[in-house]
Amino acid sequence: MSHPEPHKSTDRATPAKATVNDLAQEAKSIGTTQLADFLEQTGRDITDLYRGSSSWTAILRRSDLAPEPTTSGEQDLLKRMHSFLHVDDTERAETYRRLVEDDALPYGSLPERGKTLARMFFFNLWDKAGGFKSYEQGLGSLREQCAVRSEIDQLLGHLMQRKAMRPAAPLTGPHAHIPLSIHRAYNRSEILAAMGVARIGGRMPGVFAQGVLWDETNQTDVLLITLNKSERDFSPTVRYKDYALSQTRFHWESQNSTASTSPTGLRYQQHAQRGSHVLLFLRDSKDTPIGKAQPWILLGPATYEGHTGSKPMAITWRLHHPLPDAKWASLPTTA
Repeated sequence: MSHPEPHKSTDRATPAKATVNDLAQEAKSIGTTQLADFLEQTGRDITDLYRGSSSWTAILRRSDLAPEPTTSGEQDLLKRMHSFLHVDDTERAETYRRLVEDDALPYGSLPERGKTLARMFFFNLWDKAGGFKSYEQGLGSLREQCAVRSEIDQLLGHLMQRKAMRPAAPLTGPHAHIPLSIHRAYNRSEILAAMGVARIGGRMPGVFAQGVLWDETNQTDVLLITLNKSERDFSPTVRYKDYALSQTRFHWESQNSTASTSPTGLRYQQHAQRGSHVLLFLRDSKDTPIGKAQPWILLGPATYEGHTGSKPMAITWRLHHPLPDAKWASLPTTA
């Protein structure tokens, strides 16, 4: 599959929100099947195309511009296209694009790091495994999904032109084998797949709802932190007080069931001595402005500094990588 490079957007007023029918009419009037051309000529942001269950392919089909016939399973896959909007590092974008090429390598032929990224890609599309018995079977099924592969390729190609898309600092040390990068955005499926927790025949990202995870294989506590906990999405019992104290220190509350003397509480306190690790992920709120699940930013490894209380424990973590200036400026610093 070829990779047409998108044009750079020009400065112009942002168009009003539009329905799928409106977007289809715009695409039809322009007469293009190229996502980048559509965005350039309409001045729209790419998120405009992914409100509700819409997608670029759905817009093309509505405008009679899509040449390929609809294939079995396409509709479900198109509903997952929005889950690539947050991709913001070149390694992930380039690998995901290679996986949708006409001559993509089968899963079994990929190097180990490539296999992990392929599993992240797989669960991004099928967060409950899609009924497939192997990654090779699932990824192989995309060969007949020409429209889906084209959309993923074009979407990621457009994102790669953004200033936010760049090589990033990878995890190092005991986590060097995990293809996650500091201060990059990941959704739950990618995080669980990257850590090796999500796997076919085991735990599925689509049924995982907790904000904490003990990863036995990597001896790592994974903390998925949502700062702004709305009354609609979080009951009072889980509206924990989480906030930045500085660019290198973060206040976090454990689950209400975690006592300071419990096995989990002691592991948090003694992880450095025991040789286990802590990774923090942070997001502002549960949903994005277009109503999709907001991804988490990997803050990176952290070290226990101290705590107060029990059930929940109020822990102060020292971040190994300071928060970027822009992120620090945007965060609340009190409960």
